[in-house]
Amino acid sequence: MSTDPLQLVGTVLADKYRVEAFVSEGGFAVVYRAIHVIWGKPVALKLFSGLATVPPEQRDALHRAFIAEGAFLSELCTETASVVQPRDVGSVTLPDGQWLPFMVLEWLDGFTLALDFARRRKEGKTGRTLGEVMDVFHPAAEALGYAHSHGVIHRDGKPANLFLAETREGHRLKVLDFGMAKILDDG
Repeated sequence: MSTDPLQLVGTVLADKYRVEAFVSEGGFAVVYRAIHVIWGKPVALKLFSGLATVPPEQRDALHRAFIAEGAFLSELCTETASVVQPRDVGSVTLPDGQWLPFMVLEWLDGFTLALDFARRRKEGKTGRTLGEVMDVFHPAAEALGYAHSHGVIHRDGKPANLFLAETREGHRLKVLDFGMAKILDDG
């Protein structure tokens, strides 16, 4: 994995986001930690590198799909705090000519459930009790239930998309990549 696959660290994207660090790279996206230059707050900047080859004539439709996804996420966040909150959507053309749609999300401190499982195994811990499982998963079930009642299915539910965010009260499970699978499938 590259230390900065898109060569964005140190740049300002969309005149608003100063890119500080590369975070991760998956099959369809590259995530950076950035600072909103006006508010001075950290954000997650997710660039959909897997869509760099979308033909120019399809980019407007794809951009509209990202705007709609951001609007749905925003609505979902008014109903539950268990979904990562969107902050902005857009697209950028990089110096090498690559066109990439992006989504700006709230920055979360913590770790994925996949990492939690791996740590627990490494430490020789047993599984959680039923009560612990219910406490951990209730927020995700609440978010998924609301989305399903509105005809939206996550499509990529897995431990890597469930994030244990650090809060004042402890950890709270948040659903990541909500609905992105549909946009990527449609794209």
